[in-house]
Amino acid sequence: MNILLDTNILIPLEDTSRELDPRLAELRRGVDQLGYRLVIHPAQLEDLNRDRDEVRKAIVLSRVQQYNQIPSPPELLPEDRDRNGWTEGSDNDRIDNLLLHALNRGAVHILVSNDEGIHRKASRIGIQAQVYRLDQIVAFVAGQREKPFKVPYGIRERYLHEFDVQKPFFDSLRVGYGATEFNRWYANSSSKQRKCWCIADEKAHDLQALCIYKQETSPVITDDGVQLDGTVLKLCTLKVGESIRGRKVGERLLYTAFNYAIVNRVDHIYVHTNTDRHEHLISLVQDYGFQKVGKYGADDVYAKAMKPAVNEIPLGALEYAIRHHPHFRDDVAIKKFIIPIKPRYHEDLFPDISAFSATLFGNDPSFFSPQSNTIKKAYLCHSKTTKVSEGDLLLFYRTGDRRSIEAVGVVEKAIRTQDPNLAMSLVSKRTVFSQESVSKLLKKPTLIILFRLMRYFPGIPSSQFEKVGIKEPIQTIRQISHQEFSHLMSTIPS
Repeated sequence: MNILLDTNILIPLEDTSRELDPRLAELRRGVDQLGYRLVIHPAQLEDLNRDRDEVRKAIVLSRVQQYNQIPSPPELLPEDRDRNGWTEGSDNDRIDNLLLHALNRGAVHILVSNDEGIHRKASRIGIQAQVYRLDQIVAFVAGQREKPFKVPYGIRERYLHEFDVQKPFFDSLRVGYGATEFNRWYANSSSKQRKCWCIADEKAHDLQALCIYKQETSPVITDDGVQLDGTVLKLCTLKVGESIRGRKVGERLLYTAFNYAIVNRVDHIYVHTNTDRHEHLISLVQDYGFQKVGKYGADDVYAKAMKPAVNEIPLGALEYAIRHHPHFRDDVAIKKFIIPIKPRYHEDLFPDISAFSATLFGNDPSFFSPQSNTIKKAYLCHSKTTKVSEGDLLLFYRTGDRRSIEAVGVVEKAIRTQDPNLAMSLVSKRTVFSQESVSKLLKKPTLIILFRLMRYFPGIPSSQFEKVGIKEPIQTIRQISHQEFSHLMSTIPS
């Protein structure tokens, strides 16, 4: 994007004899991060040469050489000026008209000016939407930049250049992609100050898991021209080290990507995989709604739409949650339940909203169990309800200390059993419960609910329950109406 700066913006930006307006610093920083270009019109050099402050003129003229000028700017003919209703009573008017004419002809995308006369002239010919005041362009650039993102507990966000790519952790990637090619790509990505999500120690010496990501705009992602429209997140590399496999870290990294996508309003996520080397990764991403869309060289390309298409065939509640995780159906056809859960189990099952996460060791992944890392979780209880079924919504109510609802899940399966072998086969990939502890629970018929964690939200305190017609205490699974659910959700701060 080419952004043309009016002289009244250019002079304070480049006059080193005065303190720099923080908004101009923010503009410069944001433009550099986004890869936009600040440009000037050649005629503005005449404007600058008329400055009566000789010292400032010399400084600014020397510094504007760093800007690209509009090449072969369009000529403004008298008939163009008359048709637009632009007056030209001075040299300043002439320069203003040339800047607006360049914008109108498409030589630049945006003109930045605090001159009210320029804004009035732009309005006369319908291009006022492309003329920004300083405050407006700063806000626009800030809106285009990556949003501040708090990574989930146990995951760190680091720059690629913080890691030694020669360490053994990267050996399998060198084998897969070729040592020279991978090292060159990594060095190039590091030079662009690319980031990753990882599990690593404080000083980035011991790297155990890594997800390198990149935000793109409407990329073509396959050899046959499949394009993803809008803001797109590419997961360039996703690797979990041997030492922590089985702890569901891959799910944790995907969960991080989904959270990032929500914060930054990402429309699609995609990943390149190789069937020969990435069987586990393919299985993982397919389980969260990624679908094969084509080939890129020797790799298969899997993509996931974060939101349903306008013309998408209606999906069942569970399929919708899988395809568009972390979005879910909550319409009137979906049953809703409040599930009470004691604080000690809530801490382990939902680590990102745990009390422990705020402690000194809250970001140490060694303290998190596999069920802490999973998106697919299990809940076991002795409730006698037979109403819970696939696709239902579960609102988890933390009893005891906080007495609030802070998490929502979608049911994959609900089954009642006293068979320890069946129970373990269902929950072993989602929990660290031993067969002994499960067997004790199964002395009575036990309801096993397999569910997907969809989202956390600011807590809904129990004080709101009575207001919407839900009577306390909630000591077992309680079905609520769609209207009660809607009222509860409306109390969540936006």
